[in-house]
Amino acid sequence: MNHISRHFTSKDGRIYKSHSWELREGGYRRAALLIGNGLWPASEERRLIEFLLDRGFKIVSIELAYGSAQPPRPTLAGFRQAISAFAEETGPIGLPLYLVASSFSASALLPVATSLPEIAALVMLSPAAVLPPPGLKAPLFFWRTAELPVEAGQLSGTPEDLVELFKGPASHKFRKGDLKQLAAEFAKALKAPLDLPAAAFVGEDDPLAPETARAALKEAGARVYAYPRVKREPPHDRYVDNFFADLGSFLDEVEASKAKASG
Repeated sequence: MNHISRHFTSKDGRIYKSHSWELREGGYRRAALLIGNGLWPASEERRLIEFLLDRGFKIVSIELAYGSAQPPRPTLAGFRQAISAFAEETGPIGLPLYLVASSFSASALLPVATSLPEIAALVMLSPAAVLPPPGLKAPLFFWRTAELPVEAGQLSGTPEDLVELFKGPASHKFRKGDLKQLAAEFAKALKAPLDLPAAAFVGEDDPLAPETARAALKEAGARVYAYPRVKREPPHDRYVDNFFADLGSFLDEVEASKAKASG
């Protein structure tokens, strides 16, 4: 496996660490843009990265997530602009680019996914569909930011699987105005059919993806894979093998559909 790490400068001058992986030079037929959950770097998702590599993907990632408590923390608009610019600059020319985003990053990108450069499909890992999220601490008056505390037991029913990734307790942080804007945009995005293939992978015990939210995602045209007794991190909870099997099925369906359309 070839792994290259470098720095990417967005249009607002912010500098982010970025990564790319491939099994061998040119040994891929599609690409994945991996955006993390803000609690640990997407580059630490080793099993997911290996899974995508084995299925013929080149993977690119940027150490930037919406709602991260770690700096730099751009605005919602700045986050989207950085992701768009990164996709445009790093996406392999001529290859379908799949957007794989987690948690609040997935929620932030869903309303603008069709405006990103050449996105072939959207994979949402535990999108936050209840906005503002329950448990949010949002001081009144002059405070501009809100905070969502997170503990390992909220992320996985088998928190021992997170020992190497999550050093919590930790938190998500948001600008309150951005969160209000995102809530309106996310709800609006689900009121019309999605314009690209999309799938959501959620735990049934995730308070940010209740049954009503899962139904709304289905109504908008997303494939929804829900796992019983699983919390916010299906890749790190019970039925993890089922999660990867379902992810593989969705990716294969998208590729087969595109091959049929072009043939």
